[in-house]
Amino acid sequence: MAPRDLIELGAVRGAYGLKGWVRIAPFAAEGVVLENVRRWWLLGGAEPLALTVEDVKRHTESILAKWAGCESKEAADALKGATIAVARSDFPALDEDEHYLSDMVGYRVINRQGLELGTICGIRSGDVESRSTAAAQWLEVSDGDPREALLIPLVDRYVEAIEPESRLIRVDWESNW
Repeated sequence: MAPRDLIELGAVRGAYGLKGWVRIAPFAAEGVVLENVRRWWLLGGAEPLALTVEDVKRHTESILAKWAGCESKEAADALKGATIAVARSDFPALDEDEHYLSDMVGYRVINRQGLELGTICGIRSGDVESRSTAAAQWLEVSDGDPREALLIPLVDRYVEAIEPESRLIRVDWESNW
């Protein structure tokens, strides 16, 4: 049975080579989790499927993985479009000043003037228009209508403080930007 705390961390893009390696496009910065955890879950079928990862490599913006039972290019290609998840309880521990982006979903966002801008409903990575997996990351903040969400760059210039104990992020951002 799959753990209840699965976090989606990447999408299978297809085979890499002929021996069952799979190319994965990681979501946000949590790709580092995929490099360090060896128990993954494949989502996309009727039930999550547990994977035992044998090897993982970073390749430009992708992650390459080899897991038990996937031995050919055809087997790897058959997984295209599936999602890779990891139990949050399996994430490696971070330093005190580090945060997993997936943990921030649901945090309230308040600006310098004390105005609550909404809550984080998602994290976007890459160029907002193309939705690529480039390095830029954005906090998607909604006050209830996701169609009207603010996108705040996740950089020190705008994100002043992250307070996990109060599930709060303080930003230098105006509500009408």
